[in-house]
Amino acid sequence: MIRKATPQYAPHLAPLLYDAIHEIAYTLTGASSTAEALPLLDYWIAQPANRLSYQNIWVEERDSLPIGLILLYVGEQAEELDHPLQQALRQQRKSDSFDIETEGNVLYIDTVSVRSDYGGQGIGTNLLQVAFDEAKRREVEAVTLNVDLTNVRARKLYERLGFKELSIRTISHAEFAYMGKNVL
Repeated sequence: MIRKATPQYAPHLAPLLYDAIHEIAYTLTGASSTAEALPLLDYWIAQPANRLSYQNIWVEERDSLPIGLILLYVGEQAEELDHPLQQALRQQRKSDSFDIETEGNVLYIDTVSVRSDYGGQGIGTNLLQVAFDEAKRREVEAVTLNVDLTNVRARKLYERLGFKELSIRTISHAEFAYMGKNVL
């Protein structure tokens, strides 16, 4: 069952989020290791009004535990949602410069992640359908995402669902295909 996340899910969602974004987690949190990043991701997921907030996450549940997530927000809100993270980094005297992942009036899929022991069961596809439905509900013309150029399996899924490459972007020192799909 797919539903909106709550702050209580944060400890379960932080590892899922980290599994999908790896080095980007270090950029967003100022962490330098997995052990340091996970509690910071947990913290930010449980907070309202930021990029990583539970307010932007839908989860797939099994046995009352999240096994997959999709994190979405409108591209025009990216700067506003990044502000709390950047402010925390400034207070730590760490770099608060984030690479541009998206912009404009699009619904941006920041992260899709499914626990590895549930892979290949269509959960990722079901979570992506949430993005398409949410874009239509918000009357946003397109859904966009970035996929690491080395993640061939994910890219094939996105292409099968109708996403097209729009550009190549560098995010946290890695190359990504910025892909989009019109939904209206």
